[in-house]
Amino acid sequence: YYIVKRKKIKIFNQHTPLLMGRGITGAIALSLYFYTIQNMPLATSVTILYLAPIFTVIFAIFINKEKPNSWQWPCLALSFLGAALMKNFDPRVSLFHFSLGITAAIFAGLAYNFIRKLKGKADPHLIILYFPLITIPLSLPFTIKYWVTPSQNELILLILVGLLTQVAQIFMTKAYLLEKAAKISHFNYLTSIFAFLTGILFFNEVLNSLSIIGLVLVIIGILLNAHFSKK
Repeated sequence: YYIVKRKKIKIFNQHTPLLMGRGITGAIALSLYFYTIQNMPLATSVTILYLAPIFTVIFAIFINKEKPNSWQWPCLALSFLGAALMKNFDPRVSLFHFSLGITAAIFAGLAYNFIRKLKGKADPHLIILYFPLITIPLSLPFTIKYWVTPSQNELILLILVGLLTQVAQIFMTKAYLLEKAAKISHFNYLTSIFAFLTGILFFNEVLNSLSIIGLVLVIIGILLNAHFSKK
């Protein structure tokens, strides 16, 4: 908000409907994602969200008229397979929660395409501002109802989550403004690799053979996509 005001950018302008669309879809995706994390095995909920890049590419065809290279589809499928192998999947998940996870991935794909649609129309900082501008009012009633006072350590962790997420939002937004959705969406699968590295470094987790195969597939899928997207 400070940067937007300093740059004298109008918060409400002719592109407000698109900006609202980005904010609403992003808020729904994030809310449903957190809900599924609380009600499903973590690995399963994360695996379902890895469908978001696939939906991103599909929506890009219709929203932004960006047709992916035919070779990018198998690359995307390869990356998803690798991520699924790394995270594993619990088939006992209820259809209701599975549907919510799919819905979260769909809205995430829409949110990324709205960002892409705003290329050359809105300042990146304004696009980023609209996310909390919509999310905070939507989540506030639930926050008040289910409030739990965090401890000092929990508060520090929450602040770190906020700061790191903000940094991620800035770079993700700029990436989608600079390149086609089909090129950028594949990089979401790097999250699985960073998650495993974090697990090894901080939680003494060990990679099994299936996870290593998945890791390799994710890397191959991303590298092949980067190669074919240049053509």
